[in-house]
Parts: sequence; C-alpha cells; structure tokens
Amino acid sequence: MENQTKIENLLPLYFEGKTTLQENERIEAWLNANEEHARIASQLNMLYLATDIRRLAGNINMEKAWNKVKGKTRERHLPQWEWIQRVAAFMSIPLLISVLILYFEKAEVPVAQMIEVKTDVGMTTSVMLPDSTVVHLNAESSLRYPTFFAGEARRVELTGEAYFNVSRHPEKRFIVSTPCRSSIEVYGTRFNVEAYEEQDRISTTLVEGSVGFCYQDHEGNARKITLTPHHKLVYQPTSGNTRLYATSCELETAWKDGKIIFYDTPMDEILRILGKRYNVEFMVSNQRIKEYSFTGTFSTQRLERILEFFKISSRINWRYVDSENISDRKQKIELY
Repeated sequence: MENQTKIENLLPLYFEGKTTLQENERIEAWLNANEEHARIASQLNMLYLATDIRRLAGNINMEKAWNKVKGKTRERHLPQWEWIQRVAAFMSIPLLISVLILYFEKAEVPVAQMIEVKTDVGMTTSVMLPDSTVVHLNAESSLRYPTFFAGEARRVELTGEAYFNVSRHPEKRFIVSTPCRSSIEVYGTRFNVEAYEEQDRISTTLVEGSVGFCYQDHEGNARKITLTPHHKLVYQPTSGNTRLYATSCELETAWKDGKIIFYDTPMDEILRILGKRYNVEFMVSNQRIKEYSFTGTFSTQRLERILEFFKISSRINWRYVDSENISDRKQKIELY
C-alpha cells in the first residue's frame, strides 16, 4: 500500500516529464506489473491532459484537481483506484473526464449571488460594492450587483438614477447596464446616470475621468460615444438620437447631497424633478406656465415652500386636488 501511495504521488510528475530516471524506472515497473495498472495510468493520463487544457485557460488547478481525486475518492468504503475502476466500467473515458472536470469546477469555482437595492419615493441611499466602488442611489431606483465580480468586467444593472464613484481597476472595466439596451463603460471615474424606465430618455453626466456610452442608433447599429468631464449625454431610445453638451456637474449631482438646483431650468423639467422627489403628480391648467423657467437652490424645504416661491416670483397659483380614485398613490397638485 505504501509503495502504491508513492506511485500515486509520482504519476502527475511523470505525466509532466518531471520525474528522475530512477523514478521513471519505478513507475514503469509498476505499469508493467499487470495490465490493470497500465489501464488505470492511461485513464489518469487522459484526465491529466484534459485538466491541463483547462489549467492553461486559467479555470482549474491541476495540483488541486489531483489532490481532489486522491482525497475525495477515498471516502468511506471505496478506495481511489477501485472508485475509478467502477466508474470507468459504466462510462466511456471522455465522459468520465467530463464528469470529473465538472465536479472539480463545481467544487472549486464559487457562484456569485445577485443583490438588489431599491429606494422608495423621497428616499436616497448609498451602497459600497465588492470592489469598493461607492454608489449613491436616488429615489425610486434599483441597483443589482453580484456578491463578487468575476470575469473580465464588473457589471451592475441600474434602473433609475445613481451617482457612481468607481474604484480604479484598469484591468477590469466597470459596466453599468441601463434599460433599452444601453450601457456605460468606465475604468475608474465619477459620473451620474439617469435611466428611469417610464422616461423616454437615458442620460449620463461625467464629473471626472472618461466613460463610453454604448447604445443603438435609429437603424439598430451599435454606437459608442466617449464623454469628457463636465459634459452630459442624453439618449432617446425610441428615436435613437443623442445630444451631447457641456453642463454644470454641481447642478446634475446636487440630489445626492440633498439639494435641488435649478439654473434657467424649464418648468416641465422642474415639475418632473419635484414630482419624483415629493411623490406628487402635477396638473397644469394654464399651459403658459410650461413656458417659464427658474433659477434657484433648495435643500430641506418642504414642497409647499417651493411652490410658494413660484407663486411669489411668477404668480403661479397652486392647490391640492382630491382624487376620486382611492387607489392613487400620489397626491395631485394643480398649477393655474
């Protein structure tokens, strides 16, 4: 038994051509002792060749695999050699190799679990990803990411709005997948993404570094636009059109600090932002109101204070409207 154990330990080195002349003689004598030894060695050699291919691809470690064979197959009543012989008697060698490789991979390669973080209306939160990337999530948003990043890229999924401070790993791209088959690719940078499903637009604002916005044009062709700092790109999925322009990063990312900043902002955009922030629905009776724009900064003010500002500065009246539908989740406000 002791001699057989030594032979077992030498066989992997023998297959690699790393044994000495004296060890070669011992192994060859063992092989020639009977046909069963030769058959077993042949099977293990094929297993070695298969696992060596996987090892070169970086997916399996031959030494660990060999130890796995020696350790796992000796459990309880079946010694290693007897286990292999019995299995081999019921299946072909290629199938045996496939089963063993799948077993090794299942045992050695962990599977990442997906985590989903969601925010409600008027709520923001911060998340640190496994690679130390920090994500600030705005209201009514969701972020999906794995418990660890495997492969050549770090991939997350965003619906809603988020501000990313991506940790630098030049060898591993960071990819944010958004609705409507669009994504943002980065290596280490700070940027804001707004991608709510109910809106016919996806936008990204680059604060620092460099990002590539990948999308499909109106003909369905894959396109990529590289942004430089202090620029914003707006993509409309239905038309495939894009618009790239310089912007204020403070204005675009103020929400993560609890602020709302308007700078000559059109009323339509103001009502969209306020509606999401305070979970209300605006009804505009006087269409001239939509022609207005405003400049101002708000932080912890209640919605009523902001509406009073509009009333004083532009004579925009407002009132709460009682909904006839009790299932409505949002309070309605009329502007007139």
